[in-house]
Amino acid sequence: MDFPPVIAVLSLMAAAPATAAISIAGPSSAWTPIPGNYDYLGDHQTGQPAGDIVGSGSDSGFFVTFDNNGAASSSDGTLGFRLRLDAAGGNSANPQFDRVVWVGIDGNGNGSVDLFLGYSAQGSTRTLGIFAPGTGTNTSPSTTSIAASPTNSYSITSTNFNYRPVNFATDGGTTNDLTPGGIDRDYYLSFSVPFADIAAALGLGANDIPDQRPLRYVLATSTQMNSLNQDLGGIQGGVNSNSTWESLGGFTPLMNASGTVIPEPSAAVLSWLSLLALAGIRRRI
Repeated sequence: MDFPPVIAVLSLMAAAPATAAISIAGPSSAWTPIPGNYDYLGDHQTGQPAGDIVGSGSDSGFFVTFDNNGAASSSDGTLGFRLRLDAAGGNSANPQFDRVVWVGIDGNGNGSVDLFLGYSAQGSTRTLGIFAPGTGTNTSPSTTSIAASPTNSYSITSTNFNYRPVNFATDGGTTNDLTPGGIDRDYYLSFSVPFADIAAALGLGANDIPDQRPLRYVLATSTQMNSLNQDLGGIQGGVNSNSTWESLGGFTPLMNASGTVIPEPSAAVLSWLSLLALAGIRRRI
């Protein structure tokens, strides 16, 4: 299944991704905030605020960044994500993320998650990779699962992973701690993966213009590798819900790799694009 032609055309009308080397630890003011409430305070399932995704208003909880590596190819480059968490994991002397974060991608608009990008810190093992979805429909939290092993894995370095406290003076926003009366800082977790591997996993060829492809994401934290059992981005609770990601509001808006949101077309635009498409079909007949 693929995006409707109208959505595909609108994606090409969106601004092209700019070339910019990713600074994985850099200020959030250099990243693109993803619209939406990411997320509700205290709605995590395991009582561990270090896994509670938070974000509201100008204090965004989910960001994207993209380096297209120049104009020679639309499928190379690097795609990065950043999420905001309610507290640091580990201990005060050695803050460490000690669980799993997942970014799921719907790459064809059919309402199911087509692949997962994941970072795991389980015990002494750290994993960063691309994972296939499980064998279920992957259309709701309760029907979504993740393959046990990554299809692509990456060595974790200071260029593709970072975990640090929020600093609103340089990151933007209004506060370091979104918890009312809170005394500890929120934390950012950031990671990046090669975009060519994502495009390949989604089955995108050069004719699909991958870095302009409409994508949408789900965000989650977990205490284990094969499920989404702690917190879901943009959803209050709901880790066991059988309602669809779509109906729960778990999907981000459609956007290209650089985070440019692809707007819903107006009736006038739909009519115009339909005429263009019809004219193209007639020319080919």
